[in-house]
Amino acid sequence: MTPDTFVRILREEGVRVSEYPGWRTRERDDETGLVFGLVRMILNHHTAGRNSRDIVARDGVPGLPPPLAHIHLAKDGTATMCSAGRANHAGPMAINAYQSFRDELATHPAPSRASGTIDGNDVSYGVETENMGNGEDVYPRVQYDAWVRINAAVCRHYDWSAESVGCHKETSVEGKPDPRGPVEGYGSRGRFTFTPNQFRADVAERLRHAPDWDPGEDEDMALSSADIEKVSDAVVAKLLSGGGVLESGDIRRFFTTDNILTAPADSADYATNKHWTFATHVQATTAAVRETRAQARSNGTQLTELKQAVDAIKAKLEA
Repeated sequence: MTPDTFVRILREEGVRVSEYPGWRTRERDDETGLVFGLVRMILNHHTAGRNSRDIVARDGVPGLPPPLAHIHLAKDGTATMCSAGRANHAGPMAINAYQSFRDELATHPAPSRASGTIDGNDVSYGVETENMGNGEDVYPRVQYDAWVRINAAVCRHYDWSAESVGCHKETSVEGKPDPRGPVEGYGSRGRFTFTPNQFRADVAERLRHAPDWDPGEDEDMALSSADIEKVSDAVVAKLLSGGGVLESGDIRRFFTTDNILTAPADSADYATNKHWTFATHVQATTAAVRETRAQARSNGTQLTELKQAVDAIKAKLEA
């Protein structure tokens, strides 16, 4: 891909993109005399450190010159473009593992040195995702979502399946462990542990939709009458489990009978309606939770945009 194409497909997929100064011409082709490509897969890593954007894009580490990946993915979901050419991220790949990603097989064997090796830097795009890699540092929801989007964008561009998405530990003959660690959540899913198979499944799900698809979060929609009956039966039965049993009809009447529970003093109709049913309280609480979460997401977006503006100013000053 050209640099312009790379940036375009990421933004079309909903990724927040930042361009590191000089990234379009920063590569290891000239220095090594090796040619980048043909690219046949994406390789995902964790950085094993914090505040590592400059290390990945510009500084490198002892014994390994930069750039160390094509993209650095921050905790807030910002993807910083670090290189458009050959990058030092993959090292030697086991040929048996590489071929399974190149051929988009449904299963990927453990990397075997006996199968021979190939220079992974020639054939893969690298994504370094900010995480300590200690098994405790959490990938925030927004970061994981962007991670899935980045991989889906590249797969979509090349018409690859999610089986072209690999992780460093799946190809390395050097025993690399990355990426690993807990994920805050994704879509309607709560906290879980990162695994390559789950990651590929999330990329595959995204590829079944248009680039602007949003997996959303928990669907905390207003309760239906049937939901209210189920909740009322379960909650009240639990509360009364220590003695006596109410018939389900009695429980529903308790749940829907007026003049039992006091309405919130700040409700719009408190002057004329000082009591709510149990069901109304549940509905109002659900609506309030939805509104609060929507506001939180809006605040997060505004903070991200502010950070991007600050990063842009800093980049200009550094240039």
